[in-house]
Amino acid sequence: MIQAAILTGDLIASTRAAPQASDAAMAALQSAGQTIGKITGADPRFTRFRGDGWQIYLPGRPFVLRASLILIAALRASGTGLTTRLSVGIGPVDQLGSKDLSDASGPALILSGRNLDNMTNFFNHFTYADPADTQDWPRALLDLALWQARHWTPEQAEAAALALDLPRPGDEALAGSLGISRQAFQSRLRGAGLMALSRALIAFEAEHTAQDP
Repeated sequence: MIQAAILTGDLIASTRAAPQASDAAMAALQSAGQTIGKITGADPRFTRFRGDGWQIYLPGRPFVLRASLILIAALRASGTGLTTRLSVGIGPVDQLGSKDLSDASGPALILSGRNLDNMTNFFNHFTYADPADTQDWPRALLDLALWQARHWTPEQAEAAALALDLPRPGDEALAGSLGISRQAFQSRLRGAGLMALSRALIAFEAEHTAQDP
């Protein structure tokens, strides 16, 4: 049994979008999952289910905020116009499954999936549950950060997704990968509010790294 964070989501209004849009959105999420796996050092075991549902694994709490932002940014940058509901469940996992999370089991998976199914707040599209932590601030911080990320333009989201990676390359290199100037890249980050989010990420990750064994 291991402690984990399970992120479960499904695309919003995907039935009204072209099948190609749903596939492109899922590909963006899967690519974001690979970035997250590089950051955490653990296979995210990206799993697609029920056509428009998805799930990934994180080894504990520290990178929940960063991972959530990277996933939202990847969708915003994909140009599909689709976004996702997101349920984060923290807790034990009995087994991670054979190839992905489709045959995994444990309280964290149940919590994450059940809270997604029970989600009724159609304005927020996000829920966070950690039975071992009674503090309110992680949920409040995630609420605010993800609300902000959902309002990024595709260009801001594209820049933010690159800047959220770890280890973070320099702005010159990241701007070059997008074919824009360093000044234009930094302008996108300012518009996305990434400076404030960076401070929030540092606080969130430091606190939960200290808590997790």
